[in-house]
This record gives sequence, structure tokens and C-alpha cells, in this order.
Amino acid sequence: MVVAEILTGIALVQKSVEFIKSNISTVQDISGIAKQIDGFFTGADQMNKKKGKGMSIAEQFGSVENSANDFINMKLLEEQRNELKQIINLRFGPTAWDEIIAERANRISEAKEASRIQRIEARQRQKELLDTLQTIGIIFCVIAILIIGFVVTFRAYGDSYKYTPKDYTRKQKIQRGEIILPKMTTCRLMKQKVFKDKMACIYIGAQKTYEMEFTDISIGCPRKYKCKLNPNGTEPSIDSVMESLRSIAK
Repeated sequence: MVVAEILTGIALVQKSVEFIKSNISTVQDISGIAKQIDGFFTGADQMNKKKGKGMSIAEQFGSVENSANDFINMKLLEEQRNELKQIINLRFGPTAWDEIIAERANRISEAKEASRIQRIEARQRQKELLDTLQTIGIIFCVIAILIIGFVVTFRAYGDSYKYTPKDYTRKQKIQRGEIILPKMTTCRLMKQKVFKDKMACIYIGAQKTYEMEFTDISIGCPRKYKCKLNPNGTEPSIDSVMESLRSIAK
């Protein structure tokens, strides 16, 4: 493989030199042979780069044949380089070859610099991507921790929290129907009777509602008051009540 590449480089050098020698007198400017000049340098680079590669240390330094071949190839390359330099300088001026070498070196330097910048930019993009992924990872971790904390807190609070129904006011309970107010009516004084320092007062209201109250004789029986509606009641016997009071007094 290495030998084949070296031979390819030699062939490319020879082909380029032969073309330039054959056409140097007819081209108008260097651009007419620029492709062949590039071919010469490409072949020379192949010969230089592949020299000794692919062989062991012993083969590289211990083989007389390999050393001789390398020496001969490099000698021929140098001769062809000098020949190419002479014919180009004769055709395009004494500094033409040096200008070509300088321009090639400049382009190689620019290419290396562009490659270096591309590698730097690629590493920077990779670093930015890694930083972004790291930031996203941190954000997801924080969100996950917050969610876990919220769930744990919510469960703990839910286990300890005991619902206490709202304590409504009496008015609100009446409005909600939790307290049913009794129906009221106006009870008017129907009978009254004195027993010692007390008075027994019997009242009657709507739908035969009867009520009996006791009060001090000094106050007397009120003529009327609001009492609870108790339809179809039975009139209290004031005499029976008075007799009961007498028995208790004895």
C-alpha cells in the first residue's frame, strides 16, 4: 500500500513536469499550467509523507534497498523541482518560481488557520451544547425536586388536616333551613286568678292555642304576648292548678 502510494506520487510528479515542459512555450500565463504545478506539489507531498511509513523500525533503518530507493526518489524529485523552477523562471521571469512557492505557502497557512478556527468553533459549539444540556438537566432536576417536595408536603398536610364544617350564625342556619322557627301567634288574656301573692294567667291564641303563665300579683297578667302556635289545644283548668299549688303549699 505504501509503495503504491509512493509510485502514484512519482508518476504524478513526472506527468506534471512533462506537461509543463511540453506546453511552457505556448501558454499565455501561469494559469495555463497551474493545474500541473499543483499536481507536481501534490505528488511531491505524497512521496515525502509516505517515505518510510508502513514499515517497522528495522525495515526503515536497516534495509539498504529501502534507503537507496528513498534516496534515489528524493534525488529525482529535487532534480525535477530545479528543472521546473528554471523553465518557469525563463518563461515568466526570474522570480516567478519563488512567487509561486510563497503563494502556495500562504494558501497552505491560510488553510491551516481556517482549519484551526473551524476546530475551535466546533469545540466551542460542542461546549455550548454541553453547557445547554447541563443547564436543562439542572432545571429539570430542580423542577423534579420542587414537584416531589410539593407532593410530600401536600400529602403530609392532607393526612394531618381534618375538615371542620363552617360554623354558621343562627340567622344563616335559619336561612339554610337548619333551624326551623316555630310559628307564633298573639295570645290574649282570657282568665286570671289570685293565689296568695301569685296570679295564674290563662291566654288564648289562634286555632285554640292555650297558654298559662304565673306572675307576681304586683305585676299582674299582661293583656297579650307572642306565644308559640299550638293548634287544637285544651284549655287549662285554672282551679286544678290552684288546687295543686295549695297541696304543695301544705
